[in-house]
Amino acid sequence: MFGSKKDVKLGIEDTINRLYKAFKPSADKYHYNFSLPELTVGGLPTIIFLGNHSSGKSTLINYLLGGTQVQDTGVAPTDDGFTIILYGEKDEDFYGPAALGRLTKEFANFNKFGPEFLQHLRVKYRKSDFLKKVNLIDSPGMIDTAGDNSTRSYNFPAVVRSFVELSNVVFYMFDPDKPGTTGETVEVLSKCLFGMEFKLRVLLNKCDTFENMYDFARSYGALCWNLSRVLKFKDLPKIYTTFTPNDTTRVSTQIDLNWFEKHRAELLNLIYTAEDRKTDSVIAAASADFTQLYIRVLVILAASKKLFVGRAKGWCLTFLTAGILFLLELWGYKALTGLGITGPFSYKLFLFWLLAVVLVAGSFWIGAIFIKLAQKKSRARMVLGIDKLFEDSFAESLSYGDRGDLRQYWSVIKPETILIIKNTKHLPIFGWGLKARLERVIYVQLKESMEKLRRNAQK
Repeated sequence: MFGSKKDVKLGIEDTINRLYKAFKPSADKYHYNFSLPELTVGGLPTIIFLGNHSSGKSTLINYLLGGTQVQDTGVAPTDDGFTIILYGEKDEDFYGPAALGRLTKEFANFNKFGPEFLQHLRVKYRKSDFLKKVNLIDSPGMIDTAGDNSTRSYNFPAVVRSFVELSNVVFYMFDPDKPGTTGETVEVLSKCLFGMEFKLRVLLNKCDTFENMYDFARSYGALCWNLSRVLKFKDLPKIYTTFTPNDTTRVSTQIDLNWFEKHRAELLNLIYTAEDRKTDSVIAAASADFTQLYIRVLVILAASKKLFVGRAKGWCLTFLTAGILFLLELWGYKALTGLGITGPFSYKLFLFWLLAVVLVAGSFWIGAIFIKLAQKKSRARMVLGIDKLFEDSFAESLSYGDRGDLRQYWSVIKPETILIIKNTKHLPIFGWGLKARLERVIYVQLKESMEKLRRNAQK
């Protein structure tokens, strides 16, 4: 359908962009935020650098930009925020909300992380030929606490996850002195990279500072041990043992640096050819987005069905009660007629009808209160047993081991889904047409795009 390799990639990106736009109303209905709200078709690839503080992230970025001091460097932590570095005709720096306003539409969802995060966001424009081919993202160094004990004022793992989804290559850098031991490192590697592992490249940096092979082996072994405990891979990913040329940090070493130079050349080649992996990343992000929306739709529909059945039972009981009262009213009317109470303006007949109306109206009022309380209890039970709703919705796939990634995707959207079920007054009831459309996107259109990309790479 398309001609050149570039045309194929642009065609795939345009198709995914149209899918995002087509499903945006449905995503809003189910309170789902796409990680890529809208693509910049033909935009530049993006590389993010993660790792402990002093692992060499900023130093490597400065090296890639020709040795200029774009990012502050040092042994102690020098930056506590995310810095996005883009090409610009003149050097400019933007901070906070102003920084977000300068970014492309892919970053539109970052507002959701709140003002605390925006105070830790920077955008830098630099006139560098390298930045004409790729965007760079520098990140704050990982710290020793994670989860609820984190000292950060914003949801750091969620922010990292969003940046990873937007990036095409993820470099995770380790300092020989701190080979993967911080709490945030464990959390990011185990949770934030799920479904995006193909983007990950692990770097053991500063290898030119080892005094001898014994020091190198000890550090390398410690890193492998820590990664094996965190990454859920059958085999460990390749670890690039590399360094950034810097005469001020190099020590007298007994190690032959030629092998490290080879890994450094491979690393640079990965960076310079990041554009070749951009479309892969776009398809992976779209697949994750539509799969998570699909899971949310099915779980919310299951919850809505249970609530609807509960309401239906409650109103049936209410109408049954009202019907019984109406029959009693007819029986009473006949009894009063037999006693000779007749005439449209009979005082006793008026009181009877007034009492009948009060009883019937009261039954509906009491029934409405009962239904409301029952719905509230039902929602609370569903929240406590939310995993069962998920298990029931995907019982067939999970029982045969098919689509085992579903549990991981569910863990990502579960907290927000709980809030939706708890707090949304009217949950969608009818969505099976949407279910079928999402299945077509996930199982047909995105798979076809990936196959098209694979065939294109073999040309």
